[in-house]
Amino acid sequence: MEVGRVDPERDLTPLRSFFSESDPHDYLLDGIEEWIRREGLWVGREADERVAFCRLEDLGDGQAWVGGLRVRATLRGRGLGRRFLAAVIAAAESEGVREFRAVIEDENLASRRLFQRAAFEPLLALTLRVGDTDLPGPSLLARAPAVARFRGPLEWVTGASGRIDLLSGAEGGRFGRWNPAVVERWAREGKLFVGPGLAAGVVAHWQDDPPVMWAVPLQGEPTSLLPALASLGRELGQSGWQAFLPSTEPLRQEYRRLGLRPHPLWGDRVHLYERAGARPPSLAASE
Repeated sequence: MEVGRVDPERDLTPLRSFFSESDPHDYLLDGIEEWIRREGLWVGREADERVAFCRLEDLGDGQAWVGGLRVRATLRGRGLGRRFLAAVIAAAESEGVREFRAVIEDENLASRRLFQRAAFEPLLALTLRVGDTDLPGPSLLARAPAVARFRGPLEWVTGASGRIDLLSGAEGGRFGRWNPAVVERWAREGKLFVGPGLAAGVVAHWQDDPPVMWAVPLQGEPTSLLPALASLGRELGQSGWQAFLPSTEPLRQEYRRLGLRPHPLWGDRVHLYERAGARPPSLAASE
């Protein structure tokens, strides 16, 4: 199998057909040009036929995010996905990547087995929840000063796994290793909001129609932090908000009590997986 980054002149039109054949509503169709521009798309070819595809996001510090892995529908069940994923990982490792992460839906057993066979280990069970912003409640979060600093890992996903959603671009959900410089950057960019014992990173207008913001809860109990996110979203002109949250039974009960809904495309539970090789000495020394 020939594996490499997508060539926009050679691959864009065939890839659009590739996705449309399996799912004409595939969300990847909306962002394909942006991912090509960022050199984040990889394609597998056999006999000049596009047989597999995935996204690979460089998180820096030898880390990468794997998502959107697709195998041509008519060729599934032949081991193409396994060979393609192994080849992409090998190519990225040759460029210095040492850690790979992916989020996979609980019910997608085929993908979970595929990644586990590629030495991905489960780190944390998550749920992607959606909240409204028309709920009554006081405003408890305000934009943090540009000099704000946090030492962690903090609570929520970060504290449970040592990984943090990097709020990369307009996407969210990439989970790099905890680094205090991340939230310091959020403060400089106006994306860090804090309150009494509360903290969250926010990207407003993550989705434009209707306007929905992406949130990364960092600190605070759900009974105070999550309603505060709803109030903040209302202040920012958002109709709703989304966030990856830890998925334990007591927390899921609390999310339901607070009126949060599972994301319709992700179900009630997903899993954060990681494949870690030898870490560069400079990165290990910085922790």
